[in-house]
Amino acid sequence: MADILDTITTWAAGLSYEDLPAEVRERAAFALSDTIATMVGGAPTESAAIALDYAAVAAGPAPLVTRGTSTTPASAAFANGVAASALDFDDGHYLAGAIHPGSVVVPGMLAVADGSTTVAQALVAQVVGYEIGLRAAALLWPKHDGDHYHATGCAGAIGSAAAAAKLLGLDADGIARAIKIAWVHAPMSTFNTPMVKESIGWGASTGVAAAELARAGWMKVPAGYAIPSNEVLPPSPFHQPGAAEDPFVTSIGTTYEVMNTYFKSFGACRYTHAAGAGFAELLAEHGLKADDIASVRVGTHQAATFLDEVAPQTIETAQYSFPLVLGALALWGEVGAPEMAASSLDDPERLAFAAKVRLEHDADLDQHYPARYPSRVEVTTTDGRSVSGVYLDAPGDPGSSFGPDEMKAKWIRLLTPALGESGTASVLAGIADPTASLTSVLGPVWASR
Repeated sequence: MADILDTITTWAAGLSYEDLPAEVRERAAFALSDTIATMVGGAPTESAAIALDYAAVAAGPAPLVTRGTSTTPASAAFANGVAASALDFDDGHYLAGAIHPGSVVVPGMLAVADGSTTVAQALVAQVVGYEIGLRAAALLWPKHDGDHYHATGCAGAIGSAAAAAKLLGLDADGIARAIKIAWVHAPMSTFNTPMVKESIGWGASTGVAAAELARAGWMKVPAGYAIPSNEVLPPSPFHQPGAAEDPFVTSIGTTYEVMNTYFKSFGACRYTHAAGAGFAELLAEHGLKADDIASVRVGTHQAATFLDEVAPQTIETAQYSFPLVLGALALWGEVGAPEMAASSLDDPERLAFAAKVRLEHDADLDQHYPARYPSRVEVTTTDGRSVSGVYLDAPGDPGSSFGPDEMKAKWIRLLTPALGESGTASVLAGIADPTASLTSVLGPVWASR
């Protein structure tokens, strides 16, 4: 039987922009715009500022977001990856290990881009990183209750490596070696707050280092020799038992999983989004304001029941709080960077509203997980009324009404404070032009603030 990794990397090495269906090109450009916006928006956070300071001590060719300076590719991937994930506004995929591909793949790709890189070349590398990283993540999803959960930084390191290797021009063997190097060095983290979260920055950095090592010849074996394979220490997730027959894996090149990612309308954990959107819908439908609400009950699937902190003291723990998200919606109608900033955490009105929110396990919703992150929302008003609904999907899910106009509004809101209106318009227009120079397009993104 052919090695499935050989099949995957042969596809990746041969992929061109012309090979991509039009809808995949468009989706990839949206994903690039979304990640750039979340990276710029996340740059002022404490976690990103520390990461950018850490990365800036080294000299190199790879730019740092909003710093006007550059560093080594691996260090840039780390810091820019932290910035891209700092707001929890980055894209994701339900069935591909629940990872956030953009914030780990895009910084890896950007770190090795140079003055000759076009937007089209960047998008092809990005698609390669997404398609390979998402499939690796699906293979790493826990099969049993006791299995270790591998967060984004783990499979994301593979996606970052694949994207960087593709943009560096490596052949199929080089891309395969980059994937193997990334796998054996990938962070095996779960979640940890504050700041670390899913080790996204470290995963991006690992992927870039792996691609550069592969380019230098690391793990290259003599011609005609094959390392004996074994199932005890598989050289990649694609060498696990059953991987070569998994239809999610073997569909690479025919099914583009980038089309099945979601985009976020709230700067918070995806578990909160169906509830938040449903809550906002109830408020609008019944003409309710924050002062009209006596209590809110949120029923959710088992995996989300820990997101119940009422008064978190870091932006990361706030992002994992149903009460804070619903409080922001009730009072301000948005859950963006300003609403989830550290300066907003001690807002007394939101804290008072958050204390009205009760999170409970609703066993009926478990059947939908992990393909969906559903919630049941019940609002009790101060005059004794009760309104409720069950919400299976969230804005930004594939096929949802959160479309191009809503996404562009999100990007503008994240980019404009740093880039201004003209800089924001220039970046977004440039990403939509496949012939443009990536360096020129992203100039405002890298400029010092």
